[in-house]
Amino acid sequence: MQLNVVFFARLKREAGVEHLTLDVADGSDVRAVATLIEARYGLSLKGCMVAVNENYATPDTVLTPGAEVAFLPPVAGGSDDTTHCEVTSEPLRLDAADAFLVRPQYGAQAYFVGTVRSPNQGKAVQYIEYEGYEPMARRVMQGAADAARERHGELRVFVQHRVGRLHPGEASILIGVASPHRRAALEACDFIIEHLKVHVPVWKHEVDEDGGHWVDGQTAHDTL
Repeated sequence: MQLNVVFFARLKREAGVEHLTLDVADGSDVRAVATLIEARYGLSLKGCMVAVNENYATPDTVLTPGAEVAFLPPVAGGSDDTTHCEVTSEPLRLDAADAFLVRPQYGAQAYFVGTVRSPNQGKAVQYIEYEGYEPMARRVMQGAADAARERHGELRVFVQHRVGRLHPGEASILIGVASPHRRAALEACDFIIEHLKVHVPVWKHEVDEDGGHWVDGQTAHDTL
């Protein structure tokens, strides 16, 4: 069977390719594919994460024909232990952020919660449909956390963005930052929300008293 294999960061440079098509035996699992790639390309995949069809997977995950298998080296400047990035259709809860952020060595926690506003520009909002490019959104969130650490030192960071239909008063984004010091927590939280407003690939379709429309966005990169 054929698989689509994708490399990121150092793996892409070491392999000399970003993606490739790989023929493997039917019923192969992730570990078998990793072993084949290591032998063929001289890579070390030890300690790398893997995603199958844009979902994190385990080494014993059995693959199906045409699957996309992405090998992910550990993320610089953050890890699963210090950063939580998530795009979800479930309601956002501050107690989940508290459980992740509050640690004895961190004396300050700062939070930002963005909610659906009504009225907006003088119009009563019925609801907003949030649509996101989830894999890229998570990477952008992680990048924002990494950049905040470069500026403010040791941090724990919790970022959730909701997708789907939200009504006025419902939370669309939750950002929490823990730091040993108050000022760093406050400034890092502000930095992350300002970064995500421009960079995170999430779009809003707003329905108000005049009907539906896409909310104008911002572009921080070159466009066509």
